[in-house]
Amino acid sequence: MSKKVLLIVNPKAGKLKSRRHLFSLVKQISLRADVCNMVMTRRPTDATAIVEKNHSKYDIIACLGGDGTLNEVITGIMNVQSDISLGFIPAGTTNDFARSHQMVRNIRKSADDIMTGEVVALDLGQFENSYFTYIASIGAFTAVSYKTPQVAKNALGYGAYLLFSISHFSSLRKHRVTIKSNGESNVEDVIFLAITNSTSVAGMLKYPKNEVSTDDGLLELLIIRYPKNIYQWFEIVIELSKGNYHHPLIEMRSLSSVTIESTEALNWCLDGEFGGAYKKAAIQCLPKKVNLILNKSSQ
Repeated sequence: MSKKVLLIVNPKAGKLKSRRHLFSLVKQISLRADVCNMVMTRRPTDATAIVEKNHSKYDIIACLGGDGTLNEVITGIMNVQSDISLGFIPAGTTNDFARSHQMVRNIRKSADDIMTGEVVALDLGQFENSYFTYIASIGAFTAVSYKTPQVAKNALGYGAYLLFSISHFSSLRKHRVTIKSNGESNVEDVIFLAITNSTSVAGMLKYPKNEVSTDDGLLELLIIRYPKNIYQWFEIVIELSKGNYHHPLIEMRSLSSVTIESTEALNWCLDGEFGGAYKKAAIQCLPKKVNLILNKSSQ
């Protein structure tokens, strides 16, 4: 069966060392595909527009970049309601999506996997009229991913997130939110809240794989409650480092939909990018909406 591949590249991706390797990458894919065309993004949302304009001409849309680039591509696919197969070559700073799916972080090997792997239907998160592949969050450290300068991300990688987080510790604040799900409503004072479809968050938090699945029709809600003193804060850090998400100050549960309300507009982060400020946000799981190509033998 003939295959036509569109490769969308974010040239500013954290681990893309040199553009000169891109043409050899296209050649590599072309050895297995009938057509492989490459398009580079120049500014935010370019990838979405490229997908919307070109999806009907190809059998596979592949993207090379970070989680934000992947989010843009998937947004384009959702906007045109396409069931096209998606290939991902992770080249970002943390690559949480790739971590969750045990994808190799070698660009040339990832390119081969796109042409030889199997299509797996994965869940997708919907946030109001936007989408997220692995996280929507508010509160502590949420701004780190989209405020950390790209130069720092590229140079320091995961360390950039830690350094930026520490430097902003004094700005942490309490957020009072109302959480509505499954017919119940409760008020919480939180420093961090996330809705995820992932086993890894910012390379810092690791969810138990036996409790989390990315294709079960459910999202995970993580709540970190406001600590009353520095000792409780240290307790939170220790419990998170141990992977304990069932603690009086920490709660994780699975759900298909949730609404988060607040009296103030809260800044949301979607897949590492600024997602807007909302007083009320409706979030739901869209089961098996992403047809991702994975190399099952390497997992």
